[in-house]
Amino acid sequence: MKFPILFFFLVISVTGAYSQTVYKDELGRVIGREAFEKKIIEGPYFGVPGENPGEKIIVYRMPFGKVDPEIFYEKTGMQSALVNGKSLVVIFYPGKDECNSTGQHIKPSFLKKSHQSLLKWTEKRNAVEPVYLFKNPHGLEKYKGIMEWQEDPEGIFEKEFFKYPYPCRSFVVIHPSGEYRAILGEFPDSQIDVALKILNKSSK
Repeated sequence: MKFPILFFFLVISVTGAYSQTVYKDELGRVIGREAFEKKIIEGPYFGVPGENPGEKIIVYRMPFGKVDPEIFYEKTGMQSALVNGKSLVVIFYPGKDECNSTGQHIKPSFLKKSHQSLLKWTEKRNAVEPVYLFKNPHGLEKYKGIMEWQEDPEGIFEKEFFKYPYPCRSFVVIHPSGEYRAILGEFPDSQIDVALKILNKSSK
């Protein structure tokens, strides 16, 4: 549904002053513009600004790794969940953009069904109810009365997991062990269930 728009957004984001731009792959190697755009269109990657002026780098859209879970549970008020061994699910909204602004006419019934599915999966996979965080609330009006959004506490999730304004929304699932899996940018809700299953299995 949103994926063609997402890919269009990604291609547009990496075009511009080609002659002055240095392109690098996910390993930091310099590559050509065509190879750079091909990776974004054909694989799970984003193109984002690099540390140096005029530099663009590839970012993997499905990162995983390990963090100290305590601060993330604490900032979302989920300390008891950490003690009880439950995973933390966070859905992150960056603010209104070219991608998520196309969903203004989505029916409330669809949003309710999506939220109910997440509640079912989190209960089944030993996780707390999903936490909905935003960087900028503009565009969240359509969710009113369905789910509650709150501001990213001290920007901690943005700094650790969502460093760039990935289009639409993103998510991260953090296991009490500190292992995490995420998807940057728009995703099927079912991927949250997949992440929970993988983390539960790998953390046994």
